[in-house]
Amino acid sequence: MTSSVSLENLVSDNEIDQDLGLDQPLQDETQFPHVYSNGNEETDEVITPATNVHISLEQDSNDDDAHTYDADQESQIERLQTYRHANMPLYTTEQEFQNQYKENEFEYVPYGQRIKTKMKKCRCGPQCCKGCMVSTVPILGWLPRYVIRTQLLADIVSGITVCVMNIPQGMAYGMLASLPAVYGLYLGFFAPIVYALTGTSRELAMGTYSVISIMVSSAIEGVVPQYPVDQPPPTGFFNNTNTTATSMPEWDRQQELIDAAIILALLVGIIQLAMGILRLGWVTIYLSDPFIRGYTTGSGVHVFTSQVDEILGVNVASYDGAFKLYYVYRDLFAAADDWNHVTILLAMSCVVVLILIKEVETRYKKQLHGFPLGAELVVVILATLSSYLLNLEENHGVEIVGEIPAGIPAPSIPSTTYLTDLIGAAFPIAIVAYAIAVAMASLFAQKKNYKIDSNQELVAAGTTNFVCSFFSCYPASGAMARSLVQDSSGATSQIAGLVNSALMLVVLLWIGPLFETLPTCVLSAIIMVALRGIFRQLLDLPRLYKYDVTDFHVWWVSCVAVILFDVDIGLLLGVGFAIFVHVWRTQEPYCTLLGRIPGTDIYKDIKWYSVVTEIPGIKIFRMHSSLYFANTAHFKSKVYKLTGVNPRKILQIKARQQQLQDLEMRREEKKKNKEMKKRVKENGNVIEDERTADGTPKVNLSPENSIHTIILDCSSFNFIDSTGLNGLRQLFREYDQVGIKILLAHCIKRVRDFFSRCDFYETVGCEANRCLFVTVHGAVMSAIEDDTDENNITSAKVRTVISNKNVTSTFMAKQSPAPGANNHTDDHTDANSIESTKL
Repeated sequence: MTSSVSLENLVSDNEIDQDLGLDQPLQDETQFPHVYSNGNEETDEVITPATNVHISLEQDSNDDDAHTYDADQESQIERLQTYRHANMPLYTTEQEFQNQYKENEFEYVPYGQRIKTKMKKCRCGPQCCKGCMVSTVPILGWLPRYVIRTQLLADIVSGITVCVMNIPQGMAYGMLASLPAVYGLYLGFFAPIVYALTGTSRELAMGTYSVISIMVSSAIEGVVPQYPVDQPPPTGFFNNTNTTATSMPEWDRQQELIDAAIILALLVGIIQLAMGILRLGWVTIYLSDPFIRGYTTGSGVHVFTSQVDEILGVNVASYDGAFKLYYVYRDLFAAADDWNHVTILLAMSCVVVLILIKEVETRYKKQLHGFPLGAELVVVILATLSSYLLNLEENHGVEIVGEIPAGIPAPSIPSTTYLTDLIGAAFPIAIVAYAIAVAMASLFAQKKNYKIDSNQELVAAGTTNFVCSFFSCYPASGAMARSLVQDSSGATSQIAGLVNSALMLVVLLWIGPLFETLPTCVLSAIIMVALRGIFRQLLDLPRLYKYDVTDFHVWWVSCVAVILFDVDIGLLLGVGFAIFVHVWRTQEPYCTLLGRIPGTDIYKDIKWYSVVTEIPGIKIFRMHSSLYFANTAHFKSKVYKLTGVNPRKILQIKARQQQLQDLEMRREEKKKNKEMKKRVKENGNVIEDERTADGTPKVNLSPENSIHTIILDCSSFNFIDSTGLNGLRQLFREYDQVGIKILLAHCIKRVRDFFSRCDFYETVGCEANRCLFVTVHGAVMSAIEDDTDENNITSAKVRTVISNKNVTSTFMAKQSPAPGANNHTDDHTDANSIESTKL
């Protein structure tokens, strides 16, 4: 007869044949002789058996049971020897590794003590003072090394080239900021001077910029009322049918807008200076590239819309807030009968000329050696002459720039009327202006292989806006187009910016009044053509959709938010959405199970590598993110799902079975004389019917091939917060209740120290040297060894039961001998069995 017994939680014969050892040593044995043990040595021998053992005993009435078991045991030991790793490292846990390789110990020094130490080391001597002055005013460092013979000519040519663009763009962007055109020229004169003293970039052209101009316009238009608050317009003034109200109350709104723009520059300067002193240049990392490009594209739509009324030659009311573009275009089409056809024709002609000249610049860029043809200046000169000779203002109603005062404004203290109202708008302008400037400065520094100081750039931007606010200027920023021209025209230092300012001074003192007859529609045409580069960013969408759908969504959400809800609100919505997307990405990170590549200690994703094999009885789990409050629930649910063991459900089922068992016991007490269990005899073994008293099948909590260990690969855990720690504690406790161990591998020092500070090992009831491992492979080896010890104990108990059952079965069979059998032989066999039982 043959008796086969399969223990619960054991694996099949083919699974035990898997080799968990490595074919090659992990390190050089000659270099680390103390780390590895030789496979032929009896001492320090490491055996790595398969997870479980399947026992099959072939029994025959003519064989001796003891001899059969001995043969099976020897065979099992021989097979287990094949799974050992001859060069297995002696240290597997993190504690053993730390005992072998000590960590560098760093004493924690409180922040206050560190400041005191630095102050003691500081010696306010001549060298220290010089270094402080050079870092604050960088021109003191590079000007003594300036080589006039090789650098001056290039800087003069570059400064002249940039000034050619600065004159028309300054006037256009000044109007774009809802200010007179001359204020753009003021900013183009003062900003390069201050930045040359404090900035670290050689090619950055500081002054007017379209995006900042539209943000300034939106900010000041929102706080400056259309009429005095204490003097509202007469009733029915805005009603066209009212004939009694003939004039607006006396109110110089243009001067109020100028005052608001100047105090806004002061606020922006103070904010940027404070951020620079506090070393907060890193705040721009939250402005991702897709956000900036989407934001500037949406701002470009506002810029374009603000110039449409100038192109059409009509005046419409200004709006602010959400959906303001809808109201603007509604009024424009409502006033279609008042469109000035001469203004439209002049503007379209300027657009065509600008595009043609720029296309020639692009096509013959190499032949021109990067020098621009000055398309904007050519158009401005031709349009000014045409307007003056044809008298377009009086003959055709074409609006012109008007009076441009000669000279520069005297320094004055800004008006504080709108100080508190503009604080909220000053923050986004300060951050965006700095982000644009430092992005271009970093680009040029990488190209020319020199370093810039991002915090000093923040100080330079703040100083520029702070100083310029006392000279009737609005907020400044780095101008992208002029910076590119300054770089391509060969600028070698900030001297090019000083040359630009010198020429701008000539314009303000003597040439400026010559542009008084310049039509404003020409400046609007220049602005619209300059928006081509911004609108080309729409081509980013197909590329982003192909590369990263998330960045695609950040781009269009930022753009649409700016278009619908205005520039300031769109900035907040865009940044908020970008941060939300980042949190959402880490809220549900990718989770997977790992398997081992045969013959190596490499563990890879079982989903993407078909060659990997899972270790029987062990699940290796990895989450590709840090563990914190936003993804703790996702982490736990994925552990339950991928391992296939949900301890909560198992405990619920176990509790239900316990209730059923209690109910069965109560029924047995009531019906003592009835037999409640059915027994079926099969091959001499007794097997109980797997049903409870109410007829429901029992749930096998330890099925064949069930897991006994879960290994968490923590290599992707950059940090764990308190919520993640509590979730990890819950996992340890829940799986411990169902008899499953959790091991940790690849924990960085930051995470290990966090566990120690929070008494993690004490609260989960395990020791660090038993659950924390250097590598995943070390954790696997430890789990296999621990499970082998448990299986050996279980196997010993099972062998005793099997032996007793076989002896009892033989004894009962001998009590009823077959007819004609040799009774003497049976008695002899029975005596041997009884003696074996006694032994």
